[in-house]
Amino acid sequence: MPRSMFSIKSDVKAWTRKMNRVCKELLPKAITATVNTCAKGSLARSRKIIRQDFTLRNPYTEKSLIMWASKYKPGRSIDRINAQVGTKSPYLPMHEKGGVVRARRQRIPIPTTAARRGKTKAGVVAPQYRMSKIGQLGGRGSKFFYMRTRKPGIFTRRGKRLIMIRDLSLRSYKIQPTKWHSRSTEYFKKRGTMERIFVHHAKRQLAKVR
Repeated sequence: MPRSMFSIKSDVKAWTRKMNRVCKELLPKAITATVNTCAKGSLARSRKIIRQDFTLRNPYTEKSLIMWASKYKPGRSIDRINAQVGTKSPYLPMHEKGGVVRARRQRIPIPTTAARRGKTKAGVVAPQYRMSKIGQLGGRGSKFFYMRTRKPGIFTRRGKRLIMIRDLSLRSYKIQPTKWHSRSTEYFKKRGTMERIFVHHAKRQLAKVR
């Protein structure tokens, strides 16, 4: 057999090994990196939207955003490679689509500005005015009591003044949809965006082929 025939056969085997590696390892790694990049981008956009559109009184809302990254696993089917972005917050899903918050009992105890630090709507509720601290209204030794003036509410005394710290006039209130999550994913769901990200990661993986 001519040496040239042996050389071509050897080259084909080497090329086949490389292609097998590309299909079984490098391509899935590129796809894994692609979905993770898209998820990271979406998470960053969600944080930006929440900072712009929400009144953040503490770090909980922002820290509740979470990403579940995809990890490369040999032999995993390509259609099972995915990354997820979401929230651990119980109320952010309702802010995404909108909805109605209803009182668990009779009324929703909405904090007034008098109960908030800085006396502004953006201020956090002072610890002494949290519902867990108020306890039984009008009980022995209690500093808080129910009273109905222009609005029903929970009051306390500051010197000679009566101060409403919780507004009890509402049984429910409507939350308008903010689309904080769907807006953050729009860009990364576009076919052209994902293709550009995939090409970037595919080139990095193909550079490993020797």
